[in-house]
Amino acid sequence: MEISSLMSAVKPRGRTDQYLILSAMLCLDAHITPVTAKQISDLLKLHLGAKSPANVNASLRAYKAYVSPKEKGPPLKWFLVEKGMEYLRIASGLSLATAAASDSFKSDIGIVCALENPELAAVINVLGGPSKWAEVGDARHTHIYREGRLPMVDGTALRVVATTSTSMGLTAAAIATTHLVLQFRPRLVAMIGIAAGTRSGDKQFGDVLVADPSVDYNSGKVVAANGIREFQPDPYPIGLNPRLRSVLQKYRGRHLLFDEIRRRWTGRVPNKPNSLHVGPVGAADQVIDDESRILEIQKNWRKLIGVEMETYGVYRAVHESPEPKPRVASFKAVCDFAAEKSDSWQEYAAFMAAEFAIEFLKREWGGLWPNA
Repeated sequence: MEISSLMSAVKPRGRTDQYLILSAMLCLDAHITPVTAKQISDLLKLHLGAKSPANVNASLRAYKAYVSPKEKGPPLKWFLVEKGMEYLRIASGLSLATAAASDSFKSDIGIVCALENPELAAVINVLGGPSKWAEVGDARHTHIYREGRLPMVDGTALRVVATTSTSMGLTAAAIATTHLVLQFRPRLVAMIGIAAGTRSGDKQFGDVLVADPSVDYNSGKVVAANGIREFQPDPYPIGLNPRLRSVLQKYRGRHLLFDEIRRRWTGRVPNKPNSLHVGPVGAADQVIDDESRILEIQKNWRKLIGVEMETYGVYRAVHESPEPKPRVASFKAVCDFAAEKSDSWQEYAAFMAAEFAIEFLKREWGGLWPNA
């Protein structure tokens, strides 16, 4: 519902402060997720300028029959209750049907990892350790879900639900993501873990790769031409939400956040600084221990930044999930370069991926959408 529709539904004398404030709350989905007085005020100023209500905070406290404070501040957050919805229906003459609970977001961040260790372990540690997490969900489901909190600078906290797929690979990742989305309805799904990097771009162990797009590089047709077997790729690449992509650009290259994260690590680190790379990441159900295979894939994706085994399944599951769809991003750090496989850098890479993903979401959550 657009606020312009609610304003045009009543005559000017009917646009009281109460009507305008409750209308703004509806447009901000406050009947689903609580909002702050500032969010309401900003929306009204955008549409009404100097004619917007003067003291939204005081007004909300006076509308006890129509709104309810749900989270202690600062800042205090407010729900639009059913009586407030009914007031708007009567005043506007509009039906104002709201989404059923099953069609709304119920959590903030859903995290999918391929491995319990070191990937999910790194996520759990960055958000306070095992004691800060609790198992949630229905035991009839295959996956185990853990719920934690991501504290924000304004004193609020985001609800985080994390799980691992039952095995490595695209199919298991897609199933885990689908179950997570249907049960917990997160606003954003993050794949966090480790990957193989390409040699281009002066990558280091621990550099973070964000898939944009994710590509199933094994999707295509195998043909025989003149006695030579050839592969003709036919991928269906899936990229990032444009807003998410734009916000991530701030962290590309040499960013001080990576220095902060490295100082938290007590083991050895690469000789050169770590950084963020955003670009095509290939995915398929195969472990690559041959650098020549990377070169073959790069014939079709010359800007390839890495390969791994799960992200495309996660992106595809989110892409085909019910409305409202969550946004999705994969944060995987380089643990090897697809040759001479070793576990030496896996823990460091998992640490870098988890730390960067959580720091990024903590710092930029409010900039990803106006009413998160």
